[in-house]
Amino acid sequence: MKNATLLSLSLAIVAHRTHSFQPQLQSHHRPERRRVGFADWSDVKPNPVEQPPSQSKLTPLESAWTKYGLLAYVAHMCAFLPLSLIPTYVQTRLGVLSKSESEHRALQAGQKCARTLLRWIPFMNVKVTPYLSDDPQPTIWVSNHVSMLDTFVFLATDEELRGKNRRPLKTIYWKGLDANPICKILFGMAGFISIDMADNGNGNPNEYNRSSFKQMLNETRKAIDEGFDIFVLPEGQLNPTPEKGLQPILPGAYAISKGSKRPMQFVGLHGCHHLWHADESIGMTPVGRDVKIRAFPPAEAGFRDAAEFQEAFTAILGKFGATGIDPTQEELDYWLKRTE
Repeated sequence: MKNATLLSLSLAIVAHRTHSFQPQLQSHHRPERRRVGFADWSDVKPNPVEQPPSQSKLTPLESAWTKYGLLAYVAHMCAFLPLSLIPTYVQTRLGVLSKSESEHRALQAGQKCARTLLRWIPFMNVKVTPYLSDDPQPTIWVSNHVSMLDTFVFLATDEELRGKNRRPLKTIYWKGLDANPICKILFGMAGFISIDMADNGNGNPNEYNRSSFKQMLNETRKAIDEGFDIFVLPEGQLNPTPEKGLQPILPGAYAISKGSKRPMQFVGLHGCHHLWHADESIGMTPVGRDVKIRAFPPAEAGFRDAAEFQEAFTAILGKFGATGIDPTQEELDYWLKRTE
């Protein structure tokens, strides 16, 4: 179930599904060109990456202690996040900050809160592999989605992941999360962009309210015009079986990248599901504490069509999300630099 809590801050972008494919580095297969626009509702379901079930790396006592730390972290986020936003709220009400400045400042305050609390309550070991630039360019960011813990990791690591001079960012998220007042406060003040869809359970096809689609597109275009980067989870929902590969990849992020003429940059996540699994029968039963997050180099030449984007996403983030193993340099060059 897509829980409308602070813990399930999922980001979604819409489109619907098309043919299956199997990316193969050795064959250098390229998909046929297709025209794909903002409103192309198509997708590709990737072939699974077969992996054995995760084995517990924690003793029962370590697992219980880790769960206690996770619960304490979440509770403290609920308490301190609204307080951290008060200075931004006051400055905005007094007219000291513009709307764009206020939204950027609110996100930074939320990130600082998440980062500070993780230092105080170190219930997980996060390894960050950043991609830093002295002159960051406008970008469409995309990532896999393995756990309800993901957003806490994004918030806590963004400064290290993208650098102190990182550009302002807005995310696209499921509107149902606004039912939680903490979500609604942060998302509203940060100017995040909502999309309405049915709460029909993780692993099931997304059912979007198309009347909200046009509004989401307009708000996304406006955010791009105002200079914000956009962050999207192309799976559109939590992945209950990350060890077996990705959920169907929605090509909306490619359409945004193409329409805005901005490059796309991948962010890989692995290990959050070892602390909090999207499968409700497992849930918050920690079997490991190690989490990896990596920002990959930008796709310099872009992608020729949505299918090529979906293949690249699967080849890079499917492998990283399932195993935590980095793609080879040859794989990265092939997919992100389009070397033949």
